[in-house]
Amino acid sequence: MDYRLELLSDDDFEDLINRICQKILGMGVISFSKGKDGGKDGRFTGKAERYPSSEKRWEGKFIIQAKHTANPIASCSDSDFTTIVNGEIEKIKKLKEDNEIDCYLLFTNRKFTGVKGDDLRNKIIKDTGLENVEIIGKELINDLYLSPHRDIVREFQLNLLHIPFDFSEYEIKNIIAEFKESLGEISPDIKLQVERIKTDYERIGLDEKNEKNALSKEYYENQILASSLQDFEKINAFLSDPRNDDLKEQFFDIATELSNLIHIQRDNFLAFEEIFIFIYKKICDGAKDIRGKRHIFTLLHFMYWECYIGIK
Repeated sequence: MDYRLELLSDDDFEDLINRICQKILGMGVISFSKGKDGGKDGRFTGKAERYPSSEKRWEGKFIIQAKHTANPIASCSDSDFTTIVNGEIEKIKKLKEDNEIDCYLLFTNRKFTGVKGDDLRNKIIKDTGLENVEIIGKELINDLYLSPHRDIVREFQLNLLHIPFDFSEYEIKNIIAEFKESLGEISPDIKLQVERIKTDYERIGLDEKNEKNALSKEYYENQILASSLQDFEKINAFLSDPRNDDLKEQFFDIATELSNLIHIQRDNFLAFEEIFIFIYKKICDGAKDIRGKRHIFTLLHFMYWECYIGIK
């Protein structure tokens, strides 16, 4: 699994590495604030919980270093990485003089090439006198430290980088714009219709559906029932109007597209309302021409209500 770590920022990569180290060393890992790090992005003192293995655990003062690159094909064989390592060696020497280091872990999202990677690791050992030194490339980060820890993958939304959550944003924007323009012409007896669809929905097992989808009771009551429900019958009327047949086709196309994407990406979100918010932000970020943004949530809630998205 390639989690496309090059798409992270330098700061996010540092945070990711320290989070991984909490798993393999212990919760005592300390992250340093941004700025001149003096050769360290994180620190741990004690006996590692499971590094390098549960049977043979390193112990002492750990220094954690994260080196990130935006180049997806970068490797440890590149000359610039050798320059980086040489610079780190000088910092390690200073740390050793000050009795601040026993073990050194250098994480990088570069491809680890066996010969060159091992040569650089041995150079650090030879030049600094440290015995416990490791350079960890993107292969081990992805396979050994990320794939088994779905909580970290979800926390840093790494699967969203691996399988893009891309959809036809234009179609939703177009539907929202046209729906907003038509609202004045749609005027069913809202109170009567709301009570009717509430009753209909109870018959298909509201609690069961929300539980299956992990949609919180608070979100359902405060956002869907209190804010969006009153417009659901208007959306039905809008989509049933023969003049909107093209928009109706667009609606079902985007509903199908979102349903498939949500199915693939579901493990990357906890509560289902996080999916609503993620889609809303993806549509709105950087867009200045969207009229009636609040109707985006209404349309998404309607899709959920009618079981076009989410588990039935």
